[in-house]
Amino acid sequence: MSKSYLMIVVLSCSFSLAWAQENKMTTGDNSYWQCRAYDQDNYQWTAKSTYERTAVNKAYEACKKQSKKPETCKTAKEYCEGFINGISTRPMWQCTALDRMAKPWVSAVYSNQDDAALGAKAYCQERSTVPTTCYVNMVTCKNLNAQP
Repeated sequence: MSKSYLMIVVLSCSFSLAWAQENKMTTGDNSYWQCRAYDQDNYQWTAKSTYERTAVNKAYEACKKQSKKPETCKTAKEYCEGFINGISTRPMWQCTALDRMAKPWVSAVYSNQDDAALGAKAYCQERSTVPTTCYVNMVTCKNLNAQP
């Protein structure tokens, strides 16, 4: 009984350490996770840490302590962004729409490629002299944070 209990403890510690290492920024002194928490009034609290989970917890704790409505605080991994050597690792998509006049219409930057494509098309339709001819070829989309 004691051997199996000891084995369970060792395995669970190993898995915990493996998970922690997986979510740790390991390159450079200026590498960290930055996470946000929000309350019902849309106030925002930001926290940084080498570990993603620690940054999530710190942001949530700050919200709970400082919010006028602490019961409405929320956070998630989706509200986190990784930085390596001070540069964001979040995808930064930008697409180009074209109209029949071959005029390029470049979108704003989005974290999702499809949103960038829709943004480029909407921008073209809003500004073009021939808005019904606007289209986006996904080949024109690029991730500005991708490695060259």
